[in-house]
Amino acid sequence: MAARNVMVLIDTKHGNSFESVQDAVEKGGLRVDKVMRGLRTITGELDENLIERLRGIDGVAAVREEGTFSLPPMDPKTPQ
Repeated sequence: MAARNVMVLIDTKHGNSFESVQDAVEKGGLRVDKVMRGLRTITGELDENLIERLRGIDGVAAVREEGTFSLPPMDPKTPQ
């Protein structure tokens, strides 16, 4: 089971407090890295088989996997 870095968008328009949704996603398996209340977003790490569970939590608007990228190795022939 691989871990994924995810962004969880919180929806507080239907009576859920940010804190209650944060607590629910943590209990759902999210290992929180950053909480950005102003952006209604929580980032963290989650086992990939738990992503759908998080999407089903009341107050979660979306769960998005964060993309990754890598740079090629430095080539000594390329000027800097």
